[in-house]
This record gives sequence, C-alpha cells and structure tokens, in this order.
Amino acid sequence: MLFRQTFCTAVATATLMTLTACGGGSASTTTASTSAVTPVVTTLADKSPVVDTSQTDTYDATSVIAAPTTGQAFYGQDAQFAGTQPSYTKSTDGLTVKDNVTGLTWQASQTGGDVYWTEAETIPAALNKSTYGGYSDWRLPTIRELYSVWNGSTGWPYIDKNYFTVSYTSEQELSHAIMWSSTKYTGLLRSSIEGSSAVGAEMAFGVNFGTGHIKAYSASIGPKHMVRAVRGPIYGTSSFVDNGNGTLNDKATGLMWTQFDSGVGMDWQQALAWAQTKNGEKFLGYSDWRLPNTKELQSLVDYTRSAEATAAANVGPAINPLFKVSSITNEAGAADYPYFWTNTSAKANPTAAFNSAWYVAFGRAADASGKDLHGAGAIRFDAKVTGKTQGQDAELVYNYVRLVRNVSL
Repeated sequence: MLFRQTFCTAVATATLMTLTACGGGSASTTTASTSAVTPVVTTLADKSPVVDTSQTDTYDATSVIAAPTTGQAFYGQDAQFAGTQPSYTKSTDGLTVKDNVTGLTWQASQTGGDVYWTEAETIPAALNKSTYGGYSDWRLPTIRELYSVWNGSTGWPYIDKNYFTVSYTSEQELSHAIMWSSTKYTGLLRSSIEGSSAVGAEMAFGVNFGTGHIKAYSASIGPKHMVRAVRGPIYGTSSFVDNGNGTLNDKATGLMWTQFDSGVGMDWQQALAWAQTKNGEKFLGYSDWRLPNTKELQSLVDYTRSAEATAAANVGPAINPLFKVSSITNEAGAADYPYFWTNTSAKANPTAAFNSAWYVAFGRAADASGKDLHGAGAIRFDAKVTGKTQGQDAELVYNYVRLVRNVSL
C-alpha cells in the first residue's frame, strides 16, 4: 500500500499556511522559479467558465446516500454544488454539436480508425478538405477543451450520449475509448509497464471517455487512439490575480483558490471534513470553501510544466508558479509533488458503485514503483478510504487538498 504524502500538519494563519513537520523538521512548499513571476493576463472578455460535471448523486465510501447536510460526514461533494450547466445544440444533419457554454463546435462522432498522436493532425486536415459539416477550420482540441465535454453523471461512457457518439461493442472496447488532444507532455515515459522499448518515449495527452481518465500516452509507440475534432476559438484560458492574502482569483473561470495546499495527505472523507473545518474557522476570511470538482481542479493544470520536463525552465509542479505546492518524496525516493483530491466520485467499471474519487497529479502520475507513467496533469481515481483500492495503479488514498470557492465573473 503506497501513500503519497509528507508527514506534516498545516497550520493556518490569517493570510497563509505555515507547514510544520510532525517530526520536528520543516515541510516545504515550492514554486518552479525563484524569480518574480508575472501571471498570465487575459482581457476581461476572455472568460472560460468551467462546465459542470453533471454529477447529481451523493455517495459515502461505498454507495449512494441521501445528500448530507453541513456538519455531517461526506458533506461537500460534487453533486451539492451547481456549476455552469452543459448546454449543447446538435446540427440538423447530425454531424456536429455546438457547445453553447464554451463556444466550441465538435464532431458528433469520433473519426473512424485509430492513429498515433504523431499522425493525428491528418484527421482534421481530411475533415477540412471535405468541408465536414460545412466547415474547413477543424483542429485537434487542447486537453482542457477535450475534457470540457467530460460528463460524470453516469460514467462509462463519460460523455453525454444524447449528443455525442461513442461506438463500442464490449466493456473492453469501451475501456479504450481514448481521444487524442493536441497537448504534448513536457516529459518522457519513464515507466516500463508498457514495455522496456517504450521507456523514454514522447507522450501526448488524451481523454478516455470510457473509463473517464486523462492520461499521457506514447505518441508513436504501442496502441493507437481516436480523434474527435473541434473548431472555434481556443477555450481554457486562465487569468490569475494574487490577492495578497493567501488566495488567488482566476478571472477567467470565476474561481478563488487557496494559494497554499493542505500540507498533508488525507483520505477522501477526511478531505471533505477538512474543508468543513476550515469553513468553521472562516479560513482566510471566508466560510464557503470546498473541494473542487474534477473539471475545476483540471483548470489549474499548466501542461507546459512538470517534474519530468525536458526543458529546465519548465521543471516543477504542473501549476502556475503563483501557487505554492508541497514538496514530497515519492515511491521511488525522488523529489516530487502530491496528488490532489477532487470532490467528484468515480467507478471502476460500468456496473460498479461510485466508491472511488478522482484525483489530479501535479507531479508525476507514477506507477507503483514511482516511475512516471501517465504524466503531470493526469486525472485518475482511487478508493475513498484505505483498503478498498479501485484504481488501475498503486493505492493512493492519502492525497492533498487545495480549496476553492466561487467569485463573480
């Protein structure tokens, strides 16, 4: 059993968290650079509202429960907070779907035939040549754009089947319903799980709309994957403002984040309870903090950065350097960064209960030996409490927390 955590506690002051090690040493937080960092600036017109996950049921560690109230165990999960709801319009010919929230237009069906990522650009090129759906500006989606159509209401598949087609004839086939994004991983494959010949391979990110994961996959070795092309202005900007009080606003999404993380790992039930405790303290002046849902937390990922980045300037946690991230020692004994819980539940197969929860890797998304397998920015799931592992990788039940609350766009 592997627990990715540092053994420390987080002590909150009015404006920041001081991290104190339980054993007398000090835990640490990190930024990717010691120099001053200017946040990404977008205009006020650049809004990237996070599309809600559509999860409507509430769960304990094993099954559906009545919605908890404030102060009760498991209060604060995804279904208890209504975000910007999805809204789609399918074209009269059935070929395309317009996302009325993001402004993007999608292929309703994925393109037939699997390709390597290095070949994926040929798909939108062919669509443009044929003016598919009446358009000639198709492209590969970024990973944030592709994840925007992720839907957690039922899972398996994790997409709205009223508008989008995912073709499969078996659970095994559905579990490989992987769509390429245009986003390349900044590091290289380090795990040998895919075979020794794949170690050192370049990787790119995709969304598995069968199992729900985001992972980086080998770009030109091993299994090939599918493409669902998109058109429209780039969606998924961030515009961070340091409020100078231990919080950061993202003007693009309308979310306020804690600048520091929890400083200690905890299971999912404890993470939900920790957010309630912070609200009771009016942490940083607010009493409506919560765990982010999986799409909200993914909006923080900076896919140009990773612990495995081949460019020295991009080495660090996969997040804007304005945020402080705890440093840990991973399963391989290497310096790394934590996994972070979301408040969104997951299930391991089509008939399973939602007894797992999603987490986001801001350091290496490692195999059981600590070798990078799926890349920083990967989204995977595991059991909500110890002893009930449901993920495909090492049991990772004790993860960190970064709190969020809504602010006005």
